[in-house]
Amino acid sequence: MERKRFGPEATGRLVPISVDEAGRQVDHVAFVPDPLPSTLELAARTWSDVANAAHLLGRLDALAKELLPNPTLVARPTIRREAVSTSALEGTFAPAAEVLSSEIDEELPRSHAVTEVINFIRATEHAIERRNTLPISTRLACELQRILVVGTASEDWQAGQVRQTQVIIGPYKGCSILEASYIPPPPGDPLTDGLSAWEKWIHTEGDLHPLIRVAAAHYQFEALHPFTDGNGRIGRLIAILQLIDYGLLTEPLINLSPYFEARSDQYRYLLREVSTRGAWNEWIAYFCQAIAAQAADAEARIRALLAWRDSTLTMLREARVKGVAIAVTEKLIEYPTVTVKNIADSHNVSAQAANNAVTRLVNLGVLSEITGRNYNRVFSAPAVFDILFRGAASQTRTNKLES
Repeated sequence: MERKRFGPEATGRLVPISVDEAGRQVDHVAFVPDPLPSTLELAARTWSDVANAAHLLGRLDALAKELLPNPTLVARPTIRREAVSTSALEGTFAPAAEVLSSEIDEELPRSHAVTEVINFIRATEHAIERRNTLPISTRLACELQRILVVGTASEDWQAGQVRQTQVIIGPYKGCSILEASYIPPPPGDPLTDGLSAWEKWIHTEGDLHPLIRVAAAHYQFEALHPFTDGNGRIGRLIAILQLIDYGLLTEPLINLSPYFEARSDQYRYLLREVSTRGAWNEWIAYFCQAIAAQAADAEARIRALLAWRDSTLTMLREARVKGVAIAVTEKLIEYPTVTVKNIADSHNVSAQAANNAVTRLVNLGVLSEITGRNYNRVFSAPAVFDILFRGAASQTRTNKLES
């Protein structure tokens, strides 16, 4: 992290730190962001991006309320798409089919990557469930981080708590502090005071547009970097929670990470530019462009999913399909991966009835077996997967799992 990059418009201060590297003390500086401002001077073009994002979010929310009998019909797969993509943004790649299959059959072997993605799903569902009892806060972030690292290499004595050690962000894991591209605040007062101010700012009403507040709060969380691992994933999850808390969305229907993942260098560069030269216009414009693009994308996916469901049910009824097969198809948007046992349990039918339903749906092209095995078989709806996960990370091997 080059000191000379931090000019007079930097949004914080540099403080001296000393870290131990292989028994040698290395002196450097860390960046401590100032508390977030109550007002921001933004260009007309940035305001245009804010207005467009707000419009498209409103349209998406209205569409969901109008067309979806149950909002979780799309919210559930949206969370899983976000899990795959947000993890990929941090270098963890897991095929979507493997993730969803592992969810419904815990006896299947689970890779470290799949464990991390499933942990994010559980953290998201925990956050949604906790909304009515625990607002966005450092405490909530700690709960989410603990869930995120369970059973991973990052589960250590600091799991679920604000870090007590210095961390750095660099070109590779284990790099020297002298190679770091960014060094967040040292542990102790600089970090805990920053988190307290961040939390208070989120819940203090002001004149800033809600989308500007979400963008600014996301920057601040990433600049503070309060945990030893999971900061990016938790920060992006909190952004979705803010959209809901601020009344911009009713359910988590939008995926931000696919946009950031496709533009990861720009995402990280603009976050740093806020720190080094106060580039709020560029960051907020970029963030709102992401919101707008992903709101439009979510609307298109919802329309495509509902069109697939209606046309598929019509086809099945014309083929005189009834009973369990129809019930399974009606739930494939929400649960696009199934097993015979899973169907038998969730629909309260015999294994034979479930197997007959799966066989019929496979023969009609609605389901496809994705493991290539003769036992512990897993089936998915290829058309639903294509709509849900096209353009998402780790789409490779989506249609086939390794044995």
